[in-house]
Amino acid sequence: MGFDLDAIRNDFPRLKCIYLNNASSAPMPLVSIKAVTDFLIEYDEYGPDSSKMQDIIDDLINNTRKEVAELINCKTDEVVFTHSTTEGINFVANGLNLRQGDSIIIRDGEHEHPANYYAWLRLKYRGVNVKNLSIKDMYGNIDYEELRSIIGSIHGVRLIALSHALFNTGLILPIEDVVNIVKEQNSNTHLFLDAAQSVGCVEVDVKRLRCSFMAFTASKWLCGPPGLGVLYCSKDVSDAIEPIIIGGESAFIHEDSLIYKEMPHKLQAGFRSYALLAAFLESIRYIKRIGIAKIRNWNMYLADSIVDGLSSHSKIKLYVPDDDSRRTSIVSFEVYNTDSSKVVKELERHGVVVAERSILDKKVIRVSPHFFNSEDEVSKFITILKAILS
Repeated sequence: MGFDLDAIRNDFPRLKCIYLNNASSAPMPLVSIKAVTDFLIEYDEYGPDSSKMQDIIDDLINNTRKEVAELINCKTDEVVFTHSTTEGINFVANGLNLRQGDSIIIRDGEHEHPANYYAWLRLKYRGVNVKNLSIKDMYGNIDYEELRSIIGSIHGVRLIALSHALFNTGLILPIEDVVNIVKEQNSNTHLFLDAAQSVGCVEVDVKRLRCSFMAFTASKWLCGPPGLGVLYCSKDVSDAIEPIIIGGESAFIHEDSLIYKEMPHKLQAGFRSYALLAAFLESIRYIKRIGIAKIRNWNMYLADSIVDGLSSHSKIKLYVPDDDSRRTSIVSFEVYNTDSSKVVKELERHGVVVAERSILDKKVIRVSPHFFNSEDEVSKFITILKAILS
């Protein structure tokens, strides 16, 4: 395993259930919870709008931005704090000035997370040509030949929007292949990645992925607080995006003209979630101390244990990509002739928290273990599930 699971469990002492729903939201370690209360105490002690408190806030913003930049391998001024992955997606969808005659490519909506589909689909109202990319199988693989054909045949493909890892099957898309196809066509197409299901559980390097934009949340695999997210905006394309929220933090007036401030301030007007930022800083540091590689190894061990425990069950059909290097620890399965929502509720009644999701027209149960989960918890989950289905 490579890390002390008992010590980690002590950092999550308030968990009163077997929590296997980290792809929805993960719990926070004690150090992150304490950071919220410590910040709010200082906020009151020094006075919310005192110069001392402003120095504390400035340091907090700068330190958190530095930790995020190191985590995903970018520059600090390419990190914009948002309130969610969804907000980050909308910052790009509405700020990139996509107009009538422009084209974008997105994954087929039946297999895409709504947050990374609806925001782009709405651009049809502006006259933007929105092309759906076909899905090849139940796991969510896209048709790369179709992608090559679309880019080669349509003039003005401004952007491709994809999920880095899929919310329902855990499939990790080979983004490098997408980028290579774009380069083959000598296209200046931007790449946007929804990384809500990858940052924190797999290594994510924006320079290697060569994306222009990427959005993710604090509250899933990074074990941070709800209500906080990150938008990565490459410096190379920052001039191409307009802010959709504007205020004194993001712009100023010069000779009767509105001038945007430098990145990342240009896109961050009105941000005030400082207590959450304090928690996020500690969560990132906590994840880094353990190490993403160690986390991934343990997560996949647990996921493989779940697959092994359920694969021979007559009532269960698993939807798990075959290549371990191309999936996260998400394990989804269909229960034949059974209402999956009832199974999810029954599991929770027995102290196990999982989720119901969809894969095309199938309702599935999604299990998503993380590094604080134990072998014993996985074994108990399998035993309880089999008893429910018996």
